[in-house]
Parts: sequence; structure tokens; C-alpha cells
Amino acid sequence: MRVGDWVVRIPHGGLPATDLEAEVRLLQLLERSGVPASPRDSRLLRAADGTPLAMTYRYIEGVPSRGVRLRGGARERFAADLGGFLGALHRVPVREARATGLGGGDYWRSVHLPLIEACRPHLGARLTAELDRLVGAFEPLLARAPQVLVHGDISGFHTLIGPDGSLRGVIDFGYAAIGDPALDLAGVLNDRSRAFLGRVVAHYPHTLDPEALTRAEVYIALAPLFALSTAAAEGDLDALARARRHLARGVRAAVERGGAGPYHRPARTKRGSRVGV
Repeated sequence: MRVGDWVVRIPHGGLPATDLEAEVRLLQLLERSGVPASPRDSRLLRAADGTPLAMTYRYIEGVPSRGVRLRGGARERFAADLGGFLGALHRVPVREARATGLGGGDYWRSVHLPLIEACRPHLGARLTAELDRLVGAFEPLLARAPQVLVHGDISGFHTLIGPDGSLRGVIDFGYAAIGDPALDLAGVLNDRSRAFLGRVVAHYPHTLDPEALTRAEVYIALAPLFALSTAAAEGDLDALARARRHLARGVRAAVERGGAGPYHRPARTKRGSRVGV
């Protein structure tokens, strides 16, 4: 919530106070490291007995980018600023980031694989086979991925923009971790097109490893698993069916774009010949 010139975040939903402390230390590291658009003047508020109560940082004047239509110069400005932010974030020394005590870690094994197993009973035989095929081909790519500081939850809810398309702030670093930079690239695809991601990458100040965009395709293909898991837990059959359809489309699209590595599915041309993707 906003209090004057400050944003105050109070732990909720079972968020441990230690996570809040780590997030404050991380934000302070980002500010010292000159990462643009990261929250400034972050502080931890404690009770009289030293128990962490909340964190604060300077209010950021901007609106969530989700749903905001950008054209021309504003679109390019946002892509350039986002590419610059991700480049600076991924450049923060891993050792210094680990020293903040940030949570997260191996999201693939701690989040994605358990999620796949939890959703498996709701997928059906064909989708299960396609998903397993994609996962089996993806894991060797993941083993070769570099490890950097990632935000872990890039989306239009967490990127704040101004009227000119400038990136004013990136918030909610509670899922930050040392991980695959492709996670943050995939996050761009939560709200924006692949063409826009291409513009972000054009402004990214480092050389991406050659498999980064392929891994990003897999991460975004698997994103409907989160909605599917929630729908299953709530018994919402309509939402479950929608999430399953979205997952099926995403998995097949990832395979067709090369997300399954050497096991990619060939595509048909208009004449019916088959070419490798």
C-alpha cells in the first residue's frame, strides 16, 4: 500500500519474515549495483522486539504495463528499458546476490517438476505423452543454461511504465533467485508478443547463449500448469478445461518452434512437404 511517498509491504499469505529481510537486502544490493528501475531506499520495519513487520521503498510513479497498448516510440522505449533492466539485473555478481539470503533456487526441480506431477492426472494420455517428450528434450538444454540473478516473476503486473512507455519500476522481487536467464525472457511473453521479446533482446546488453530463447519457449508453454493446478484444487471444471487447452497449445507450439531440441516435430509447408523447425 502507498503511504505518502512510500510503499509499504506487509507479509501476507504465509510469507516468512526471513524472506522479507532477504528481499530488502537484495533491493539494497540492486540499488548499490545501479540496476535501473529497481525500488529505491528499501528499508525493513521492525517491532520493538526486533521482529520484522514490513518493508518500505520509495513510491514509483507508474502503472502496471499489463493491458497497456504501446505503439511506435513508446513501444520501443519500453522494450529498450526492459532490455536494459534485465541486462543490469543479470550482471549482478552471483556471489553477492547469494549473500543476501534470497530464496528460490532450482525452480525446475522445486516448482516445475512437482507441478507437472500434480497436474498429470488431469492431462489425458496424449497431452501427457507430448509433455513428457518436451520435458525429456528440455532437461539437457537446462543443464547447459548459465546461472544468473533472475527476478523470477516478470509480468505486466510487476513492470510499471510511464505515459511515454518508459520503464519506471520493477517490483516484487520475492521470487528472485539464482537461475536461468530464460525465465525472465519467458516472463516477457506473459503479456507481450514474441516480436516484442525480440526487441527486448535487441536491447539486452549481453550475448545470450544460443539456447536461451528455446528455453524461454518451454517455460512459457508450461505456464498454464499453474492455472490448471489451481482449477483442479478448486474443482472449477470450466477453468480446468481452459487451462488444459492452453497447455496443449503451448506444448505443441514449443515443439514446433524447436523447444524440443533435436526431437522437434517437423512442420508442413503448404505443399505438404516436411521441413525441420
